[in-house]
Amino acid sequence: MVKSLELTVVVEDQRNPKMPDLQAKHGLCIFAEAKTNEGAFAFLIDTGPSSETLKRNANALGIDLSEVKGVILTHGHYDHTGGLPEVLKHIDRSIPIIAHPSAFEPKFSFKPTLTYIGVPFTKVEIESLGASLLLSRSPVQLMDGVSTTGEIERVTSYEKIEGLWTVSRERFLPDILLDDQSVIFKIDGRGLVIISGCAHSGIINTVMHSKRLMKVEKIYAVIGGFHMINADEKRIRWTIDDLAALNPEMICPCHCTGKEATEMFKSAFEEDCIPLRTGDTLEL
Repeated sequence: MVKSLELTVVVEDQRNPKMPDLQAKHGLCIFAEAKTNEGAFAFLIDTGPSSETLKRNANALGIDLSEVKGVILTHGHYDHTGGLPEVLKHIDRSIPIIAHPSAFEPKFSFKPTLTYIGVPFTKVEIESLGASLLLSRSPVQLMDGVSTTGEIERVTSYEKIEGLWTVSRERFLPDILLDDQSVIFKIDGRGLVIISGCAHSGIINTVMHSKRLMKVEKIYAVIGGFHMINADEKRIRWTIDDLAALNPEMICPCHCTGKEATEMFKSAFEEDCIPLRTGDTLEL
């Protein structure tokens, strides 16, 4: 059982202005230390866009990457996976790298021309660095009270994925990102902490799925990228209303949530909304 949880944002799009040595980059990497009666266990949720940024920020923050017990890749986009080689260079043992099987499929978007945005290395390259790839569509339990969501059921009518593409069976198709997953921590006496990378499945779908999976009603914190950077005001308001009904104690948007959505979250949830930046730490 997780007694408490400390999160450090290693890479995010914005930087805490009090930490000039850190580098902000489009992407996300969170160092999560779960504290139990048996000790503290460190996990890395995503790895940011590059080894260079991850190395620089981890060193500046005093994070020892060799302590990491496992890495969870929330989906197969470069800005969440690019720093993985740097992590593996610091670890002299095989650790599980948990992802969905579709995470390594080709992924594209228009920026404005067709651009590859997928994982910037192959499975073979990562395994040669010592990774033990655990590719699962279903939830993976990392320890008592810590689990991935696995594939997330899409229930809401308004949380749609648009503008992303893949190649399957030699056909160019819309990418519905079945590889999108989040990480759930069950905190003793407090409820669930749900950490999303981009919540391409929809942050409401993600929270509802997490509650069903863990069989817990109480939501302590919802943290991460909510992928609402291009959402219109109507979708943002629907999300706020549904999230308010789920009654989390804390909302911590970052990364791809977008400025407009973040400001609306702050207005709706007031002091319970704490946007995160590179260098920020949360103790839960």
